[in-house]
Amino acid sequence: MMATTAALAWVPSTHCSRHRAAATRATSALPRLARGEMLGSRVHRDGSLCYIGAMAKPVTVRGAASRGSRTTTEMCSILACYDPSGALADGREELMRALSARMRSRGPDGSGYYGNERFGLAHERLAIMDPEGGKQPIVYEEAKYSVCANGEIYNFRELQEKYGLTAAQTGSDSEVLLQLYRHMGSDFVKELNGIFGFVCVGNDGADIIAARDHCGIKPLYIGYGKGGAVWFASELKAICDQCDTIEEFPAGHYWTPEAGFVRYYSPDWDADEYRGSQDTSMVREALTQAVKDQMMSDVPIGLLLSGGLDSAVISSIIKPMLEETKQEFITFTVGQEGSPDITAARMMSEFLGTNHHEYLFTSEEACAIIPDVIYHLETYEPELIRSAIPNYFLARLAAQHVKVVLTGEGADELFAGYLYFRDAPDSASIHKELRRIFHHLHNVNCQRADRMTMAHGLEARVPFLDPKVIDAVMQVDPEYKRIDGEAKPEKHALRALFDGEIPEPVLWRTKAMQCEGVGLDWVESLQNFCEAQVTDEDLQAAAATYTINPPQSKEELYYRRIFESHFSGMDKFVHVWEGGCRAGGAAWQNEAYTRFGLKDVTQLAKGIAGVKGGA
Repeated sequence: MMATTAALAWVPSTHCSRHRAAATRATSALPRLARGEMLGSRVHRDGSLCYIGAMAKPVTVRGAASRGSRTTTEMCSILACYDPSGALADGREELMRALSARMRSRGPDGSGYYGNERFGLAHERLAIMDPEGGKQPIVYEEAKYSVCANGEIYNFRELQEKYGLTAAQTGSDSEVLLQLYRHMGSDFVKELNGIFGFVCVGNDGADIIAARDHCGIKPLYIGYGKGGAVWFASELKAICDQCDTIEEFPAGHYWTPEAGFVRYYSPDWDADEYRGSQDTSMVREALTQAVKDQMMSDVPIGLLLSGGLDSAVISSIIKPMLEETKQEFITFTVGQEGSPDITAARMMSEFLGTNHHEYLFTSEEACAIIPDVIYHLETYEPELIRSAIPNYFLARLAAQHVKVVLTGEGADELFAGYLYFRDAPDSASIHKELRRIFHHLHNVNCQRADRMTMAHGLEARVPFLDPKVIDAVMQVDPEYKRIDGEAKPEKHALRALFDGEIPEPVLWRTKAMQCEGVGLDWVESLQNFCEAQVTDEDLQAAAATYTINPPQSKEELYYRRIFESHFSGMDKFVHVWEGGCRAGGAAWQNEAYTRFGLKDVTQLAKGIAGVKGGA
C-alpha cells in the first residue's frame, strides 16, 4: 500500500506520564501523537534525582526540564530512491519528504531534498561539522553529483589532503564522499574510516552507490518497490510500506546497480582458523588514536560513563585531551539508586573531576517506556529491549547538554568480556566465538546504541570499533583473553593496560551487561509487569500466531505485540539469539546466562561499597 502524507505524521508519545496511565491497556490502544507533541517531552520526572557537577548534592527535579538552547531533537537520517524508469517521478518529492519525516527524531537541524525524474535524496540533519554550511543533500550542480549521508567520516581531512581534494565547498565531513566518488569511483569506500550509511549519485542519476560502515554502527536498509525502484533508508519505518521486499544493507559492503553488493571490509583475522600471535602492546596506541579521531566535532562532546571498565578506559584517554584544549569533561550515567553502575560511575567521576549528570529511573518508568523503546529500536528481541531501556533514559539525559557522546561499546566483542567466556574450553574457541558475536553487532549493540541515541537527537561514537582498534585486538593471541578465575578475570588484558590509572574497584569490577549494572532487581520487576499484560491462553496460542521466532514467555509476547503494531510482516529483521540469549549460541555450555538474563546478579556488586543487594 502506498503511504499518503496524512498517514505519516505520527510517532508514539515519549511522555512517560501518559504511558504510565496507558501501560495496562491493550497494545492496540497505545496513543499515536503528532511529532510536535513529542518534542516537548520532559527529561526529568517528578521526584527523580539528578547529579550535576563533580559529586554535587542530589537535586530533586520537578516539572519540565529545560532543553537549553535546543528547541527540537536533532539527528541524521537518509532516504534515497533510485528510480531509473521514472515510475515514481510524479509526486516523488512530496512523498519522500513525508517518508523522511518519519525519522525526524534523528533530526533535524534541517531537512533537505534533491532529485530529478530518476532519483531522489532526502535528509534529516544533525549539525556537528560545519553547522551552518554543511546542509544536505550536498550537491555539485555543474558536475551533476549529489550525496546524502548519515554518520561521520573521521579521516575526511586526511583523504582530502591525500588526493589533493582542495575545492571543498563546505566544512562538512560528508562532502569528501562526493569528492572521492568523482575522483576514483566505487573503490573510494575502502579508504573511509568512520560510521556511516550514505548514497552518492553521479551524472545526474545515471550512476549511484550506497554503502554502510565496516561493522554496521550506522543503520541502512535497502528495499525494492514499484516500477523497479530501489529504496534506501536509515530506519525500517521510513519504507516499510513502500517496498515489495526489504533487506538489511549488509555491514562492510557497498552497492551499485551494476555490481550489486560488494564486500569491501574483509580483515585477515576474520576466519575461524586464524590465530592471533601478537601481545597487547599495540592496543593502547590504536585506541588512543581512535579516541582522538572521534573527538572531531564543532560542538561539545560528552561521555556515557557506565561505571564499568570500558567507559572508564575511554574516560582515562579523553581526560588529558580535554585538558589540553581546555574543554569541560561532561559525563552521564543512568541507573537506580544504589545500583553498581551509579555507585561506580560516581567514584569514577569524582576521580576524574567531571561535570557529572545522572538519571535515576524507577521500575515503573522502565515499564512505561517499553512502547517507545520498541518503536525506535525496531525489534522484539527481549535481551536487546532490556538493555535498551536504560539507554533510552541515558540518551534523553545527555541530549539536554551535548550533541555527541563517546561510549565503550564493542570492547566485550573484542576482549571476550561476557561472563560466559569463563566456560570457554580453549583459546581457539574464544576466537571463533568472538567472530560470531562480532558479526551480530549491527543487530545488537550497534542497533541499541544508534537507535536509543538517535531517538533523542544524539550521536554515539564507538572508539573500540574503529577498524584499527579491531585489528589490533583481534591480532592478539586469544590466550591473553582466556579467563582463569579471580587471578585473571574477564578482559584481564585490557585491565592490565590501564592498571594504576583507574580506581581499583572500577578497574577490576565484574562485567555487567547494559541491563544488569543499572539495578540488581529491576529486570525482575519488568518481567513481572509484562507477565501481567498477557494471559496464559494468549501465550499458548503464540506459536500459531507468530510462526517466525514464536515467543517463549509472556515477556516476549508482550514485546512482540507492540512490534507488530508498528512493523507487521517485518519479522525477518529481528535478530533473535539461538537459545534466547547471546550465550545460548556459543559452542560450549555456559553457567552464567539463560534467556531470562544473568542467573546470579549479586556478583555484579563485588568490590563496590554501597551497592544495594550486593554480597
